Amino acid sequence: MKIVFVHQNFPGQFLRLSQSFVAEGHEVVALGMTKQCLLKGVKYYPYNPAPGPEDPRFEARYSPVIPRLRRAYGVAHKARELANQGFEPDVVVVNTGWGENLFLKDIWPKAKHVAYFEYYYHAKGQDLDFDPEFPVTDEEVIWRLRLKNAMQLGALDAADLAVAPTKYQRDTFPTYLHDRVAIIHDGIDTERLAPDPTIGIQIGKDGPKLSRQKPVVTYVTRNIEPMRGAHIVFKSLPDLLDIDPELQVVVIGGKGNSYSGKAPGGKSWYDHFVSKIDRPVDWSRVHLVGNLPYEQFVKVLQVSSAHIYMTYPFVLSWSSIEAMALECRIVASDTAPVREIITDGVNGRLFPFFDHRALAERVRETLIDKEKSAAMAKEARRSAVERYDYETVCLPQWREFLGIK
Repeated sequence: MKIVFVHQNFPGQFLRLSQSFVAEGHEVVALGMTKQCLLKGVKYYPYNPAPGPEDPRFEARYSPVIPRLRRAYGVAHKARELANQGFEPDVVVVNTGWGENLFLKDIWPKAKHVAYFEYYYHAKGQDLDFDPEFPVTDEEVIWRLRLKNAMQLGALDAADLAVAPTKYQRDTFPTYLHDRVAIIHDGIDTERLAPDPTIGIQIGKDGPKLSRQKPVVTYVTRNIEPMRGAHIVFKSLPDLLDIDPELQVVVIGGKGNSYSGKAPGGKSWYDHFVSKIDRPVDWSRVHLVGNLPYEQFVKVLQVSSAHIYMTYPFVLSWSSIEAMALECRIVASDTAPVREIITDGVNGRLFPFFDHRALAERVRETLIDKEKSAAMAKEARRSAVERYDYETVCLPQWREFLGIK
């Protein structure tokens, strides 16, 4: 079959699928905005966004629409070039968050067009109004979300099939659309992501050597910001360090912005959170390591004694399921996306999102009750393998969904 993947930052979510279909002998074509793709066997065609109206004064106002339309026109022009050369795909899969699928059905009308959806925004009841510490007061923020949703509804109209990676993410869409959106996760490599109690890792050139012999608390986020609960974790640091004088905390994450906008007062979110900690912190035992290479990320989680995962009601991080596969002792926020994968007392411990002292207490329980924590960690891995393993669960679901034999 001839299969096209479209993602402005290809491969994105389509890394494993594209590699699998190449290995199976299908012709895999990808379109994106990055200049080159190094995936063996993938025929990659970069495109440039089409020109558009640019006025810095109104950039934020039109940001949900103009960049997406520019990408839609740009990728459509590249697709037209391929069509004029005789290329006619069987399947076209597009991450709709960037606007790229709007016109592709008109260029390749015989193909099966699949829309990959991540999230449908709401002014109330989800991430936007979740955190009273950071209220949204700008009405135009809500309007921009409505524009993003309008683009997604247009994307759905231009698709034959639609898919979302988790039930929570599917359920953010209006209920009348639920039957149109399948639930298939991207999948993780649970064979590669396996526990290793013998592992050790040194934090930095001159930092401590960590292993499972002493307590290590880990926390992962793309960037240190409110969306993934970094402010709650930072507030909990004094209590966490009080649990054991040998306890070390490792924070993986950058100091930029992914989802939460700019921090107050022109500071970074990291500086803002540090300024809000109400007791002294022994920073020699808190290791802010930035964004690590994947292999090092895995090793840090393999030495973890208690792993913290937090999120607003928003897209579920891959790292949460990766931590389950690594048999981490998980302490997580009791929020809707997390409850889909963690059952309190079964495969992890949950706590109220805003209660930083409850977070520390749940970590304490995890470290003290080693036998129960180990049993829950094994159950976390079992459930990750059973529900989210790429090769045995997710890839077969994707094959059936796409009609690929």
